[in-house]
Amino acid sequence: MKNTRSLKLMLLMMILLSAFSCKTEEEKHLSHEMSAEQAVIVNRPTFPAYGNLVEVRTTGMNFILPAEIPSGWTTFRYSNESPFTHFMLVDKLPVVEGKQITYADFGEIAAVFRDAMDLINVGKSEEGFAKFSKLPAWFSKVIFSGGVGLVSPGETAQTTIFVEPGTYVVECYVKTNGVFHPMSKQVIVKESSLNQTPPIASLELEISREGGIEMPAEIMAGQQTIAVHFKDQGPHEHFLGHDVHLVKLEENTDTGKLNSWMTWATPEGLNTPAPVKFLGGAQEMPAGATAYIAVDLKPGNYAWIAEVPDPKSKNMFKTFSVTDSSPALSENK
Repeated sequence: MKNTRSLKLMLLMMILLSAFSCKTEEEKHLSHEMSAEQAVIVNRPTFPAYGNLVEVRTTGMNFILPAEIPSGWTTFRYSNESPFTHFMLVDKLPVVEGKQITYADFGEIAAVFRDAMDLINVGKSEEGFAKFSKLPAWFSKVIFSGGVGLVSPGETAQTTIFVEPGTYVVECYVKTNGVFHPMSKQVIVKESSLNQTPPIASLELEISREGGIEMPAEIMAGQQTIAVHFKDQGPHEHFLGHDVHLVKLEENTDTGKLNSWMTWATPEGLNTPAPVKFLGGAQEMPAGATAYIAVDLKPGNYAWIAEVPDPKSKNMFKTFSVTDSSPALSENK
């Protein structure tokens, strides 16, 4: 069963990453539509940065960040200047039989991706997934190392993670018009003895398959550094692990629609427009890892939610209210 799940995870993520490395004609048209006239004004709150600060921008279907960064605790400050919701997931590429896998290795999967997705999109999922037997086995060794959660247009979000030396890909697979965003970029992490001290958290949050999202019952308004501890990790029904995203709730927010939107495996799932305002979060990480989210919590209603099928049923959709005093955290039932 474990080997089957690993294979499914490998196949799914290869689907997504192949979309990023080889654009279809529809994706090229989508990218072409991203022009300077569509840029949005970005809210840029001032958060303290821990370790090495890496400024990341998105102006369309792209990531703008340095090609090389030092290892250690790294703060990714992500400004979404595009009109679409995005995230940035940081993937560490493996070394296989002495060879470092790089971004260029994704090129071999283009034909497989096209054939498989043609079948999946017409409801022939079994035949589509069968095509992925031709995909390289090295992808099962990729380490999903965290990153910044979903970020709405015009917002800046910040997440701090520890990055080991190596070769990485930064990616986003939110969809627009049913097409996964063609967004990925290679980043080289160089060995460094600096930035070895983690941030000091003002709040602690835990996520696990058994307990869902767990955090204190009281949260104060203002700037917070929230430690997100991944107690465990493993694939859910959509073959991916769990993560944590921060949502700003409004009076008319349809929480049922949000709950169903959080899985890629339906036509509406992760598809633009997003049903809520997202303020960042912590992307999927291995069991035992910790990410630190910096956020300025204004009075209002919020939620933590994971990108898993039916997060409510897994206790991975938790609502809370922030006031000038002490708010109460409740399970969203």
